[in-house]
Amino acid sequence: MNNQQPQYLFPEGSQFGRDNLVLHATAKRHIAEEVKGPLSIKTVFRGRVNWMINGRPLCVDRNTLLVLNDGETYSLNIDEMEPVETRCVFFRRDFVQQVAFNITNSLEAALDDPAKTNHSLHFSARLHSDVDKFLSDVWMLVKNYSTKCQPSGFQEDLLMISLSLLRLHQETVRQLSNVPAAKASTRKELFRRLQIAKEYLHSCIEEPVSLEDVAGKACLSPYHFHRAFRQTFQTTPHRYVTDLKLKRARTLLVDKKMSVSETAEKVGFASVPSFSRLFSGYFGTSPSTFLKP
Repeated sequence: MNNQQPQYLFPEGSQFGRDNLVLHATAKRHIAEEVKGPLSIKTVFRGRVNWMINGRPLCVDRNTLLVLNDGETYSLNIDEMEPVETRCVFFRRDFVQQVAFNITNSLEAALDDPAKTNHSLHFSARLHSDVDKFLSDVWMLVKNYSTKCQPSGFQEDLLMISLSLLRLHQETVRQLSNVPAAKASTRKELFRRLQIAKEYLHSCIEEPVSLEDVAGKACLSPYHFHRAFRQTFQTTPHRYVTDLKLKRARTLLVDKKMSVSETAEKVGFASVPSFSRLFSGYFGTSPSTFLKP
């Protein structure tokens, strides 16, 4: 890894899978091939990173986080002109499952077996958006410990992050229940295909994409894809990718200091007034506000 600043691992001497830990690194180049790790949260504070899962690139930037399940195999290859900063959390095996068991069972059950876990809990590798509060909590947690600050509340902080992770899991379960199919097996398969299409939209923020293109990624007709996507995620594919583009635009304005017209063009808006109107409606302020020092 070609770091611009030291890579921090907290606690020092900890091991992946055996301990809860945070990793904070800044690099222009880094390669990881076929890595199997514990349940983890991947975030990118600066730049963008593609984690490769089952041959699919999952594009993570400042506006998304990636959850990888325990034992999920991933690869990544960072090779950028400007440093990329990642802030990641890795959980001790069964830590989050124990939290899930304790919040879904009585105190008596926890007293009988404090180490018991809920093994039915499952996190699929997936991208999450609309998680601004969760992202800021993860970033603050990692920043606190990577600067050698060692307060006594480390496990308490990890507990709070675990609860946020469980809420994401509950949201996934809710979305799965919205899938328009009668059989459970059909719902799971259709949900899997919708997730692939959704991940594809994340990789197309700065490129034009048609309904036919994204429906093809899900191996569905445009009609059935649009209907299933809207019912499952409570938004249309067009609205979803537009929101992603607006969030990407905010990042470009803040981090890159691009002009409003350059930003609009970069994320695929042909009309600057249309971009400014949508941006103001989404964030409650004009794009130029984010250019002010």
